[in-house]
Parts: sequence; structure tokens; C-alpha cells
Amino acid sequence: MNETAEHLKAISTLVEFMDWENQQQTRHEWIDGRIVAMTGGTIRHVKLIARLVRSLGNHLDGTPCLVLASDAKVQAAQNVFYPDVVVSCAEQDDQDVLCKEPKLIIEVLSNSTATHDRTKKRLAYQQIESLEEYLLIAQEVQHVTIYRRAEDWQPLDIISGTLDVRSVGWTLDLAELYQGCF
Repeated sequence: MNETAEHLKAISTLVEFMDWENQQQTRHEWIDGRIVAMTGGTIRHVKLIARLVRSLGNHLDGTPCLVLASDAKVQAAQNVFYPDVVVSCAEQDDQDVLCKEPKLIIEVLSNSTATHDRTKKRLAYQQIESLEEYLLIAQEVQHVTIYRRAEDWQPLDIISGTLDVRSVGWTLDLAELYQGCF
């Protein structure tokens, strides 16, 4: 076994993972006590994230809320994830390594992560006390699923029109989001 594999095997707690992860050149998630390497996405995936960040950023400009893209870590239960988009209205220190009190989390689905995003991640995210809404954005078809704490995390599927994202008072226009994607 090489030195890297031995070192990874020695990481057994969330604290050890965070210390290790903050020194890495590539991103990893901590899922059920396992280190999972992150991979890049398709151009469509990146384009959808960019549109979401731009629209949310413009909407929240002048408020205390921050829109953070996929380099921001979120702790959910005993897991650490890199959501595609996260909004927090809590005060953040520029040196923080974890996003504090996320209010809205958005994941753009990939073929390789869709099941995980719909199940394990969703269940972990729902344990975050500050989280009000969780959006899943399909990239192969025009389809958004929203889960709201206020509605007992029951899914609402939207395939056209607009979606009111109540947690931040933002309206997501699906035609605008998906323009030129198919």
C-alpha cells in the first residue's frame, strides 16, 4: 500500500478529514466516514450553475446573504458536501472553511450523482436546522424538484413556468435557466 493510501486509511473522523481536505489541491466529500473524490461536470452542468449563481447573486445584491458556488463546503449531519450552489444569510468570515447556516442548497443533477443527490444528500441536508429549501436541477431535461421544510420536505416537481423560491424571495424562470441547453 502506498503512503497516500495509508494516510487516507488513517483518516477516521470528520475533524481528521477536514484537516486533511483543507490541504488538498482537489476536492473530496466526506460521506458516511468515507472520502469520495469529486470530479468535474459537463459544460451544461457548469452553465446551469453559472446562471443560478448570477441570477441569485443579482437578486440578493445589497442583502446580507451570500451566494456561494461549488467550492463552498457544507456540513450536513456527519458528512461534508460541496453543493453546486448554496445561499447563507449568516455572517461568514472570509477564512471560514464551512458555509454557516445554509438557507438554500441547489444541486445540478448528473447521471453519476442524481440518485445520491435525491437520497443520501437530501436526507443529510434536511438535518441542517437553518435549511429551508433544497432544489434539484435536471440537466438533461427541463425539470426542477424543490423540497421545502415548511411543507415537510415533500417534493414539488416543476417542468415549465416559474418557481417561487421562498427562502430567499427569488423567482426562478425555467425557460431562462435552460435557454440554449438542449
